[in-house]
Amino acid sequence: MSWTDIVTGRDRNKEARASEREQRKQLKKAARAEFQYNKALHNADKANYYAERDYAYETAITNWEYGKQIQDYQYAQSLATYEKSKDIYDKQLGYNAKAANLAINDAAAAVQDLALQQAFQREAMHSELMTEIKRGGIQKLEQGAKLYGIKSNRRIGYEKIQQELNTITTQNTFEKEARFVEGLQKSGKAALGQAGVSRKKSLQSTAAETFRELVALDASLSGSRNKAAVDLLKVGIDASLGETQVGLNLDMIELGINAAKEEVAFNNKILEANMQSAITQMSRNIQQIQLQKNQANLQAEANLNLFPEKLDYAPEPQMTPERMFVKPVMREVYVPKGPRVDTGFAAVAPLALQAASFAMGPGAAAIKALGFAAPTLGAAGALAGAGGSIIGGVGSIGSSIGGFGSIAGAGGSIG
Repeated sequence: MSWTDIVTGRDRNKEARASEREQRKQLKKAARAEFQYNKALHNADKANYYAERDYAYETAITNWEYGKQIQDYQYAQSLATYEKSKDIYDKQLGYNAKAANLAINDAAAAVQDLALQQAFQREAMHSELMTEIKRGGIQKLEQGAKLYGIKSNRRIGYEKIQQELNTITTQNTFEKEARFVEGLQKSGKAALGQAGVSRKKSLQSTAAETFRELVALDASLSGSRNKAAVDLLKVGIDASLGETQVGLNLDMIELGINAAKEEVAFNNKILEANMQSAITQMSRNIQQIQLQKNQANLQAEANLNLFPEKLDYAPEPQMTPERMFVKPVMREVYVPKGPRVDTGFAAVAPLALQAASFAMGPGAAAIKALGFAAPTLGAAGALAGAGGSIIGGVGSIGSSIGGFGSIAGAGGSIG
């Protein structure tokens, strides 16, 4: 730019500014179109977000409700399973109790059967004992009758022998008397016979005959008495033997009765021992039955399902936090300035700077020699200050342009 353009005010940058305005207009139009597109896209994204948000929430609620129904159904199934298991458990306990009672009743029935069997055995033993006692009684009566017969026979034998002996004695006495009388008669006849030696001999003969007869009768009586004594002894011995035999028989009968009683007592002890053993065994069997019942109950309890506990369901779905949307901002349009021809102070500034440099440089000495040093330096300083202000203004415009560039860059980022 020349000093003439400065003085005349000619604008050599008009076409550049017009081009920049046209370019800015086109850029603003494009920026508005871009802003409308970004706004529509923003509204569409916002609408889609709320639609998806509502759909996701409704879907979560639906799934949550369905999950609750599934949980309720599963809990109901668990309850039904538990009730079925509890019913089986109760029935199993009842079955175990019935089985235990049946087994205990069987054990008690076995003992009762044994008691009944022993009662029949005791009755049979008692009947046999009574039969043996009756038999022994009858045998005792028979032996008593036999003893009575023996004693009667002995008494009768004694009486018979005594009677025979008395009869013989009486008969012998009568015969002695007869023989004595007959001897007396014979002696009397002999005495009445011839006297002398014949009569004497006759008397002696008669006396001797009578004596012989009397001696014979005495001898006969003695023999009869001896025989009677022997018969009495025989009768006594036979009676004693019979009585002894009867006594032995009675002892044997008593021994048989006592042996039968002892056998019955021994058998009763055996039966009592068997009964006590059966009762003890029944007690052990009952204890074993109770143990088996308890074991079966424990097994049934182990098979029992646990009572289902209904857990709290998942919390109800919540609406997600609302998303923050940033509205699109229309991008600021910035058209960088093209090259310019300096006008005004911008054109003067280099000249002032050159003058100042010259004033501060080689020309300073010459000006000082002419006596214009101070004013010239003052003018140069004023020019330098003006140039600095212009340069500062240009720097401010550059900063502003840089700020607009930042805003335009931000608008482009938002778009």
